[in-house]
Amino acid sequence: MIRILLADDFTIIRKGVRQILTQAYPNAEIEEIEEGEEWTEKLKRSPWDMIISDLPSADRGGWNTLAQIKQDFPGLPVLILSLYTKEHYALRALQAGASGYVGKDAAPDELLWAVRQILAGRKYLAIPSSHN
Repeated sequence: MIRILLADDFTIIRKGVRQILTQAYPNAEIEEIEEGEEWTEKLKRSPWDMIISDLPSADRGGWNTLAQIKQDFPGLPVLILSLYTKEHYALRALQAGASGYVGKDAAPDELLWAVRQILAGRKYLAIPSSHN
């Protein structure tokens, strides 16, 4: 069974992503937390297959949180799902240890493709086109 920890400040985002994931992975265990909750305790209590989070966008400390997660759980893949769509931000996420990056404006199929790639041990980088 796939276990995914889903973290986002906004309940509506968490519920929408959870619905997309549940349709694709009906037997998956998906747990939701808000960004401000304690990551370390949640991660230590049980093993996870991946984290999906907008973690670095929460505040400037988000990059430190990602670095701490990667230090404490180096094999745990993190997919960043963010409002920030600039190319340098996506690359920075990968450089900081994330396994992938998808903009929140992505289609559900793109999110699922990213999850599949990351669960298969690959990296995924989606750089959305800019909106004018």
